[in-house]
Amino acid sequence: MTETSVARLRGKYGRRPFDPERPRLTLERYLDPRTVLTRAGLPPIPAGQDVDRASEVTEWPMYLNDQLGDCTIAGEGHLFGALSRYASGAEALFDDATIQSVYSRVGGYVPGDESTDSGCVMSDVLTDARTTGITDTSGKTHKVLGFAALGNCADQELLSQVLDVFGSVYVGFNVQQSNETQFDSHAAWTYTPGDQVVGGHCVVLQRRLGGSAAAPYEYITWGAVQPADQSWQANLVEEAWAVVSEDWVTANGTSVEGLDVRQLLADMAYV
Repeated sequence: MTETSVARLRGKYGRRPFDPERPRLTLERYLDPRTVLTRAGLPPIPAGQDVDRASEVTEWPMYLNDQLGDCTIAGEGHLFGALSRYASGAEALFDDATIQSVYSRVGGYVPGDESTDSGCVMSDVLTDARTTGITDTSGKTHKVLGFAALGNCADQELLSQVLDVFGSVYVGFNVQQSNETQFDSHAAWTYTPGDQVVGGHCVVLQRRLGGSAAAPYEYITWGAVQPADQSWQANLVEEAWAVVSEDWVTANGTSVEGLDVRQLLADMAYV
């Protein structure tokens, strides 16, 4: 999954910091309390097994993130592309005009006015995906039914389980200067103590390698697959969201072992 020869084009950032004072649902509160202390309550991942929600996806477009700070919207496009592929086999793709229109709607971007190219809050993007959705090139509108933040973004087991159960994890992190160099050279993202933070970025987790992989996480960003290690995940990731999509529910229903999905969706009405 890790590219070693394809030329890479590093794009822009655009994740606005989340407001800790804003109300948000936390995934852990919906886990079965009888099993929450054992593998987080969701279906367990066998030791050493990969969780792969990436290899069947045929295309990870840039979605204008080389020109605009729309990483949160590009991440939404990648998320729905993977979810639809693994839910139904029909992979969703979005044209740039649609991506830009969502960026304008959520972030206030005015085409041609660079002063309005200021990014988005990830939870605002998810809220828009729930109320309005985004329409793919085939004319189908994809929506989010519910979403909840992971209370512990560094919980390897929970990240793996959410990826396995829901098909993606929507992630926001603080980019260090060294991460730019690592991306350019096809190296894994790692954490460098004391290194300068240069921006906030949104990516989607699509693969978690089992076993003893040095860089077990594989993210999608700037049209590429990017590995990251546990130090990066533990120190630089600031928010991670489990997303329940219409694509997933249509294919799988709302029954998930160890997770009260119906209550999560019902509680969305109050957030």
